[in-house]
Amino acid sequence: MKAKDLAKKLGVSPATISLVLNNKPGISDSLRKSLVEKIQELGHEEMLCQSCREGEVPGSKPAPVQRPAGAGCACKVIAYLIFEDREYVEDIKDPYNFFSGVLEGIEAEAWENDCCLVMVHMNRHKNIRLSEQLRRTGNVIGAIAHSANLTDETIRRIQEIDVPCVFTDTFGIRGWEPPSVCISNRQGMEGVVRYLAAKGHTNIGYFYSGWEHPVQVDRRRCYQQALRDLGLADRPENYFCTGPDAEIFDYQKTAELFRQAEVLPTAIVCENDRQAWRAVKALKQIGKKVPEDVSITGFDDQPICTLVDPPITSVHNSPQLMGRQCVTMIQNLWRLRELGEPDPWLRYELPARLVERGSVRDLNEE
Repeated sequence: MKAKDLAKKLGVSPATISLVLNNKPGISDSLRKSLVEKIQELGHEEMLCQSCREGEVPGSKPAPVQRPAGAGCACKVIAYLIFEDREYVEDIKDPYNFFSGVLEGIEAEAWENDCCLVMVHMNRHKNIRLSEQLRRTGNVIGAIAHSANLTDETIRRIQEIDVPCVFTDTFGIRGWEPPSVCISNRQGMEGVVRYLAAKGHTNIGYFYSGWEHPVQVDRRRCYQQALRDLGLADRPENYFCTGPDAEIFDYQKTAELFRQAEVLPTAIVCENDRQAWRAVKALKQIGKKVPEDVSITGFDDQPICTLVDPPITSVHNSPQLMGRQCVTMIQNLWRLRELGEPDPWLRYELPARLVERGSVRDLNEE
């Protein structure tokens, strides 16, 4: 029986049954005792971890580490690693962030595979080895990394753990290529530049944050490659950068960047939907119309695209699917290990397709 089915049978939430099966604090002793007794009465005692069966106080001792193929603690754990709390907090503050969708997908796939999801903030305990953090977390069978600006020390800590670690949307870090589930920036950027060219736009610009994360760097590179492939000019004056310290919804600096431009391009490709939202608001502030004066495209197809006038044409991808594929990749990495591959590596690219809305003008109709 799966954990979610057991939770439904007992009339409690999956989160509650997870705390019981993994002997974690967070519920009353009376409720825990009652649920343990009911699980035993139903004949599913094997789902209880060893510490539950031995009657240990929750949190007094970490559950033994187990690998997927063996016996022991039945409740497996997926650890979600957060390196930089600042980046994590910024994601949480943004109501249209990509991160929450990825987590939703991870949690859904984890539960369908009888796994719990636990958040692990690496940099809150720098004096403790990551392997020890995971041991204390419980029966961790794999980790998923919330990728931020990684330091050499963080990379070293990741490489030391003995369970598979999958990164979200990471395209290589200083010569190191970790297993990753990525969005196809190449497909997305080629699609949007080709679309603009078909609409008659030859003077195309690029608007970006300046945050030099591998994802942002790769998107910019794919944009430049798309220009070359279509024989379009890549003009330095058509690049606009707000800087990584800009506030989430502040478009004043963006307005100043556009105001200072001698000639604005007829279309601007934005690094992501947040930048596209800023671009639309900033252009309106300086008296320019979208798409009549400047066409705008985004990337990620987040809900914010439809909360501005005109709604933004964007490149669609699925954060939920990314989360699900991360859990699936952990399982596949274990299979490769079992087949004798000592250091398995995989990368999965999710498709990216254009969603057309009202922010692009067709110059061919003039």
